[in-house]
Amino acid sequence: MNSTVGQPVPSLSLPLAQHTVLFWILSLTLPLAVISYWSGYRRIAAGEPPLVPYLLPWLGHGMAFMNDINGFTEWVRSLNPDSPAATVQVAGQHLYLVFDTKLASQIYRRSKNFIFDPFNLMTWGIMGANRSDLEILEMGAQVEKRTPGFKDDGRRVLYDLHRMSGPALTGESLDRLTSLFIDTICREIDTTFPENDAASYEWVRMDLGEFVKKTWTRASIVALFGSHIFTIWPRIEDWLWEFDEHFQSLLTKMPRFMLPKAWALRDEAWEFLEKWEDEALAAEKRGEIKETDDWDPYWGLQWVAVRAKYLIKQGISAKARAGNESVFLWGLNANTIPIAMQVMNQAVLSPTLLSTLQAEISSAQTGPNTFNMAAVTTAPKLKSVLLESLRWATASPSPRVVREDCQLGEYKLLKGSMVIVHSRTLQMDARTWAIDGVPGSAPEEFWAERFLDGDEREEENRIEENQEAETAYAAETFAQAQAQGRSETAKPHKIVEPISGPKSKETQQRMLSMRPFGGGTTLCPGRHFATNEILGGLAALLLRLDVKIDEEALEKNGAPVPNLGKQGGLFPDRGLGVWIRRRRV
Repeated sequence: MNSTVGQPVPSLSLPLAQHTVLFWILSLTLPLAVISYWSGYRRIAAGEPPLVPYLLPWLGHGMAFMNDINGFTEWVRSLNPDSPAATVQVAGQHLYLVFDTKLASQIYRRSKNFIFDPFNLMTWGIMGANRSDLEILEMGAQVEKRTPGFKDDGRRVLYDLHRMSGPALTGESLDRLTSLFIDTICREIDTTFPENDAASYEWVRMDLGEFVKKTWTRASIVALFGSHIFTIWPRIEDWLWEFDEHFQSLLTKMPRFMLPKAWALRDEAWEFLEKWEDEALAAEKRGEIKETDDWDPYWGLQWVAVRAKYLIKQGISAKARAGNESVFLWGLNANTIPIAMQVMNQAVLSPTLLSTLQAEISSAQTGPNTFNMAAVTTAPKLKSVLLESLRWATASPSPRVVREDCQLGEYKLLKGSMVIVHSRTLQMDARTWAIDGVPGSAPEEFWAERFLDGDEREEENRIEENQEAETAYAAETFAQAQAQGRSETAKPHKIVEPISGPKSKETQQRMLSMRPFGGGTTLCPGRHFATNEILGGLAALLLRLDVKIDEEALEKNGAPVPNLGKQGGLFPDRGLGVWIRRRRV
């Protein structure tokens, strides 16, 4: 969620295989530990955020940070809850953790000072871009320093891909994509519970989260990448969630013998996505795909075809294209589907809440099994449950590289350092979210009514940040491209969305701490599709199926809570047993 489409925010988690290496690092550096500890506070430049003391020279808190970003950030915050930011030593570099909403907003707005493209380029390289590809991708990219021998012929691949995403995921294109997704959800439900089969109306026990995960995954892949890809790659759904488990370890760039599974999953994606692209191009040559089709079984959504053919035209290699498509496929599912699981779980855990949501869905109905999507996504309780799920069950570290020494509030940040806004820290701050005298409002609790006051101002703030960042990004790209005759690619990308007036001041202040979709140039362009996937899918399911909790299993296993073992959308930490049957209409 917190990314440009196809380019997720990297999370630097070390694999378990590195623990042997780290053991030797620890053993060799322990004699210096005491000296390092006592000198820790002095190892910062004047004006930097306060340094968290550390024991190990050079490594600092690298091991703790990389193994558990969520837990480590929470610990740092607890050391000095009133500090707007902190400096952490990680592998010889300073990392700034930002805990203040106003500072976070400035980071997102100032896209010239705080840049994301280095992470983009790193991900491309890991996923298969060769030297020639990276030379092309660096053109127009915002980087701290250029590669030796850098040449610019005017291509702007990263910027152009970025600019394509917004229009493809709004307006009529979004409507078509949503319709494809919902139609597939309905077919999957009808296949599992056929309307004309008497057995469909008998209670069946299932794990609700796994049912949602399987159904939503297939629907999303079909809507975006077509149905033919399942013929080419039968285990694509299994691959997706295996890749989700291992992708973070690839970002450490450890060799294949230390990460055999992770690299094998990347190679598998190369093989099948190259074949997917080849067969789609061949189908075009055979005349099986019309230029006017906005979706076809081979490419899927037309935007996916346009994107793939653009990369071919720009000279990006087949492996790099396949690697990028795999991250694109993963990024559009790995955040949304865990949140869909959380929303469904919370909906059925409370019979009162479930009844309220069903009433809102009924009000949006246009037929026995159909509904108005806009009415569903704007229904107060449905939207509040979605927003609370995003607050309660996301952990999205949003990284930037400091391009030049600069001032951020009261602090001086140094060139080449990394700065991270960790959304979960903001979203779980009791001073922001707990309301005196309101039981259940503590941030660690899921409170379905938390956002009934509305979120219009939150969206306005995000758009303002995005516009300012996009204008600066486009202006820089324009200045670089003008000399190459490519000024037409450097227009600011403008988001056009309806914005309503603000609600309560308290809600506005709380919403500034909501960062599930990132911000600035990396404000997730897929957030509207994610909303439609989650709430539209929920409506489609509840119109077709009756669902009730398996009380015996709930008493035995307890209610699921977010699993903090990953970043982005967080899966439930355990299954939720339910009874499901076809509804009689």
